[in-house]
Amino acid sequence: MKTNSPQQRNVVLHPEFVQGHYAFYTRPQDDFIDAGSGGGIGWGVCKDIEHAVIEREIIVDERRYHTIKEAKNGIGPAPIKTPQGWLHLAHGVRGCAAGLRYVLYLFMTDLLEPWRVIHQPGGYFIAPEGEERVGDVSNVTFSNGWVACANGDVLIYYASSDTRMHVALSSVERLVDYASHTPEDPLRSAACVQQRLELIRRNRTLG
Repeated sequence: MKTNSPQQRNVVLHPEFVQGHYAFYTRPQDDFIDAGSGGGIGWGVCKDIEHAVIEREIIVDERRYHTIKEAKNGIGPAPIKTPQGWLHLAHGVRGCAAGLRYVLYLFMTDLLEPWRVIHQPGGYFIAPEGEERVGDVSNVTFSNGWVACANGDVLIYYASSDTRMHVALSSVERLVDYASHTPEDPLRSAACVQQRLELIRRNRTLG
């Protein structure tokens, strides 16, 4: 595949044709690690998959400074189609005192416009814990596979620290509920505090 980006970290094929074209989630990046500077999860289309050339990339999910995806981010497996939209599992990388920390997060895009994000819950979905933090490349969770079963279950396969494999069990209904009802990261500490206070207030009214 050819694009105009300096680097392509990885590419994921969209499960369906889009307006008669092959569609891809790309990962353009200026360099290996440069916190919050350009790049992110891109989107591009081409007519010929044997000589794939993407002339224009749209950034679907950009890297953001001081978030779980400030250093790098990229799609894991191909998205799952749901009635509410395309459900995506991605990884985000942030520098911390222990080095680079890889976590998994979810977001959703529109059914007819898969490059347009409709839900983007703040924070991580899966992060390394306990023995998952130790291995060949420490403090990492990463996924390239999940399976949507006929009964609605979703098997989420993920690796920890490039050393072991795990599988987590959820459902399409539960994942969509999480993705569509978890508030976005407001990107400021004071706004995060207000977000939590409002969540506590609403939970108290339910009790």
